[in-house]
Amino acid sequence: MNYKKQQILGFSIVLTVAILFMVIEFMIFRNSSSTGMVLTIVLLAVILIVIGITIALLTIRRTTDQLKQVTTVIQQIDFDSSEPLPRLDIKANDEIGNLATAFNKMSDTLQSHTQKANEFNTHIEESNWIQTHLAHIGNVYRNVNAIDELAERFMSELAPVVDAAYGIFYFCEEQQETNVLKKQASYAMYSDMNETLAEFKMGEGIVGQTALEKKTRIIQAPADYPIRIQTGATSIALQEIMIIPILFENRTVVVLELGTIHHFSQTHQQLIERIASTFGVVVNNIDNRMQVDRLLRESQTLTEELQAQQEELQVQQEELQATNEQLRERNHYAEIKTEELQITQKELQLYSEELSRSSQYKSEFLANMSHELRTPLNSILILSQLISEKEKSHEDDDTPHFGEVIHRSGQDLLTLIDDILDLSKVEAGMVEVQRDSVAVYDLPEVMGYSFDKIAEKKGIEFQSLIDENVPDVFYTDEKRLQQILKNLLSNAFKFTSKGSVTIHIALADTSIAAKGYSVPEQMDYMLAISVTDTGIGIKEDKQNLIFEAFQQEDGTTDRQYGGTGLGLSICREFSKLLGGYVTVQSELGKGSTFTLYLPSLMVNAEGQPVTKPLPPTWMDQEEQQDSLARLQGKNVLVVDDDLRNIFALEGVLKGKGMHVRSAQNGEEAIALLNAEPADIVLMDMMMPIMDGYEAMRWIRLEDKWKDLPIIALTAKAMKDDRELCIEAGASDYISKPMNVEQLLSVILVWLTDSKLSDNTIVQS
Repeated sequence: MNYKKQQILGFSIVLTVAILFMVIEFMIFRNSSSTGMVLTIVLLAVILIVIGITIALLTIRRTTDQLKQVTTVIQQIDFDSSEPLPRLDIKANDEIGNLATAFNKMSDTLQSHTQKANEFNTHIEESNWIQTHLAHIGNVYRNVNAIDELAERFMSELAPVVDAAYGIFYFCEEQQETNVLKKQASYAMYSDMNETLAEFKMGEGIVGQTALEKKTRIIQAPADYPIRIQTGATSIALQEIMIIPILFENRTVVVLELGTIHHFSQTHQQLIERIASTFGVVVNNIDNRMQVDRLLRESQTLTEELQAQQEELQVQQEELQATNEQLRERNHYAEIKTEELQITQKELQLYSEELSRSSQYKSEFLANMSHELRTPLNSILILSQLISEKEKSHEDDDTPHFGEVIHRSGQDLLTLIDDILDLSKVEAGMVEVQRDSVAVYDLPEVMGYSFDKIAEKKGIEFQSLIDENVPDVFYTDEKRLQQILKNLLSNAFKFTSKGSVTIHIALADTSIAAKGYSVPEQMDYMLAISVTDTGIGIKEDKQNLIFEAFQQEDGTTDRQYGGTGLGLSICREFSKLLGGYVTVQSELGKGSTFTLYLPSLMVNAEGQPVTKPLPPTWMDQEEQQDSLARLQGKNVLVVDDDLRNIFALEGVLKGKGMHVRSAQNGEEAIALLNAEPADIVLMDMMMPIMDGYEAMRWIRLEDKWKDLPIIALTAKAMKDDRELCIEAGASDYISKPMNVEQLLSVILVWLTDSKLSDNTIVQS
């Protein structure tokens, strides 16, 4: 009952008593005397006062007791303690009860806030603890250049911080294309722990499996776990073991094993995770630094070895120079004796001087050049071969390549000397030509082996160009062809100090051949190989002279550019041997262009040039005209993936009145034949989707097409191509570029009546 209700109740009681008193007084006043009435009134008044005082005392006492209880509870509160706040246990439903309820709610709120504040402070303390130890352990990485040193420092710092009783540091190494985890350091280990393994493979044991899965493991150690922590007086069993993989770019580089006699707290685990997230970068950097140091030491060792070899080479060169000096002295002595002999034979020499002067100069020059060049060349070849066979000291070491280029150039020079000595044989027609197939597209690469380094050294651009219509295979003497090109390129680089040197391979226009040159009848086609430079150029009045033996554009002794004057002479003679010729176009100060024109002459098994099909000899010109007239109205199917070839053939055949259809691969050809038959098929061999060989095999499978004339056309021109085409189903074979008369002759043979076809043999 609250105070307001208590006051109302007390007032009601007093009022009731007062009313009762008035009623009693009135009744007494009516029936009693004045003295008795006064006594009665006084008695009632006393009673009323006693009752009021009693009610007031009870109310005040009850209120005072409740306030004392509240005061006592409040005085018991210790705001410096973390103990829970006391609660008021008052059940009265009055103002004191409301005050107690409000106090209890305030206590709950304060206790909740205090709990959250304590949790926040704990979290801050844990974060500060983690950051402090991260910074402290980070100082361990400084000035460390070896993995084993890093492992020792790291374990000695980390293990005490996370309350680990022991620890092992495994580093991942590559061994024979496999990764192996090898122990680099340990913490609190002792010699009796024989169960500790020095290394693990990936996926081997818990350590290897953790490295493979890249996930941290926490293992509860059983009571009988054999590894125990040894103190001076006793041994303690482990409680938990943590295996932590350290990653770098999603690759395991380190695995840590930590054991504790307690449990790893959440804070310890967070610290380990934070360290593991960045420690991989440190390990990788130190590992890379160690590899760089190792490579640097190896490089220094190899450099010292190279310097020692260079010193040896220099000693050998000095010995070689001494030997050359002795040879010069002997040659000088021989020259003196020769002069004395020439004096005694002067009359005879004067008599034969006009007849043998040219031969004498050549013989003396060739003999001297042979002697002077072969002596130093022998040592160059030996030493360059040794250098080329040496293993590379590092990936970018070009020394073996340089030795290989020097050795190859020396071999070429030796071949050149031999060719120079045989120059007289060339003039006498005693040199044999060995014709064989030459890969045209390999020529620039072969030339690049000899001249790329020269171009790089002189700062000259060296480029090769090949026209798209140039066939892949060319028939000639490859050795002589390369000798001609090397001589032309050597001249180009020798007389060019800046700019470029370009070799260009194209099909030659045989209609504008050089004066006095007749195109061979047996050739398939002719190549024009041009060597263009931006060098000093040649005077117009010297352009014919330079092809003569021992002649140069500047033949004085103080000329800027050296040489024997035989290079272009050899080029001219070799080009003649191969059935071609060499031309020159030059402008003084702007450069020169030397062009080699060579025919492709394929040889048969007997070494004789293969002749092309000739027009049929079984009919005269009038009969031939009649046969050509028979071509009108004939249906021809041209199969070729080159639209230019189709366009050219259509022009020729439509001009003879024939109906021409075209296909760009074998599948289209078969579809066109099924739609409308043809009288003859001109089939290219090299095509996409379905080539000519497969198309002919499909056509011959049909009985209706077994006698269909198919002429195989190919620019590949290999030795066995004819047999391969006939075997695949071709009726005849023509190599590109084809002659129009040849093509029409073959078509005439196969479209003439069967009697003539059976009695006709066509060479192709």
